[in-house]
Amino acid sequence: MTTIRDLTEDDLDAIVRWRNDAHVNRYLSNQLRSQPEVEVWFNSVKTHPKIWLKAIIDNDQIVGYAAVESIDTINRKCELAMVIGVADRWGRGIGATVLQVMLAYAFDTLGMHRVWAAVARGNDRSERLLRRAGFRQEGIMRETLIIQDEFTDLLCFSILEDEYRTG
Repeated sequence: MTTIRDLTEDDLDAIVRWRNDAHVNRYLSNQLRSQPEVEVWFNSVKTHPKIWLKAIIDNDQIVGYAAVESIDTINRKCELAMVIGVADRWGRGIGATVLQVMLAYAFDTLGMHRVWAAVARGNDRSERLLRRAGFRQEGIMRETLIIQDEFTDLLCFSILEDEYRTG
């Protein structure tokens, strides 16, 4: 069973492990690699009013984390991000379950009009997840991120409130 809960300091060792696992980290920017870097990041976001940060729990084990961030209540938009750090849990529907929780939070709780997400080119699994949830690709940010020492495109996706509600 997949659930979410607040991310805590006790979860940071797992994040460091995932961010240093080449298989898990292959579509992430080369940030947050050391324990001190992860601690600084966590301390800056854990009480930030424009970031909703949760641990993803599957069968009582932390397997990832999810964020609703860049929450803009004036323009009613926000960004989603998710990392499933335990590779043997990939392809089991965890991402789809958590994505639906994130969308419900964004649209039903926060009253957002637009939700967007960016996926590194080549991350086909994440791209399929977003498309199945009703997101549409709306653009490409060319060579905007360095991943594994190479400039990488980010594919930008969004879903609007009416698409979410009728989807």
